Amino acid sequence: MKSYRIFLLVIISTSIIGCAGKLQYFPPQTNPTLNNEVTINKSKEDVWKYLIPMLGKQFYVINNLDKNSGIINVSYGGDPEKYVDCGRIYSYVKNAQGERTYDFPASKENQTYEVMDLERGHGLIFYNRKMNLEGRLNIVVEEISSNQTKLTINTKYILTRNISARKVNSKFPSTLTDTISFNSGRKNSFTNPGNQQQTECQPTGHLEEDILSLLTGLQK
Repeated sequence: MKSYRIFLLVIISTSIIGCAGKLQYFPPQTNPTLNNEVTINKSKEDVWKYLIPMLGKQFYVINNLDKNSGIINVSYGGDPEKYVDCGRIYSYVKNAQGERTYDFPASKENQTYEVMDLERGHGLIFYNRKMNLEGRLNIVVEEISSNQTKLTINTKYILTRNISARKVNSKFPSTLTDTISFNSGRKNSFTNPGNQQQTECQPTGHLEEDILSLLTGLQK
């Protein structure tokens, strides 16, 4: 029995010594850019007639139209990775099963990964991380002259993060769901548990640019 206990202690000690982990967060490397307007050498009527059908063919939901004021309200819902930059997450794990490295955009729609948390004594933790974006866009079609129209897009970004974490010796995960919002050209941050660095998020500008690109055919 004594020999068995010594053998068991050796195995446990070896397992602990052989474990390693590193978790890093890298915030966005640039400031948010804002390219949300364009002037077109066409009448407001021509722009309106062209833009509405084009929006309907895309993945946007048209919520409201007011031709007199020139306001179109549309929304986007789904994968945020193209439209929001939340930096990157890097995790390195080493244990008896080998070495694993995870390196992914923090705005990725769905990501599973592992973290070896030895500092706080939690050991190996399995994460399932989900991100969802709701973009609410106000498109303003403004008449400048009889043959010139300005299009301006203002977006409110609503970003929801859901994190499910499960320790290696537990069947029951803990979950965290939180939401932040910011406007075109602005940024905001998720507050993380403990002393972890906040997750910064900002628009890439592609959501506004995708709308503006619909007018390419009208400008020819």
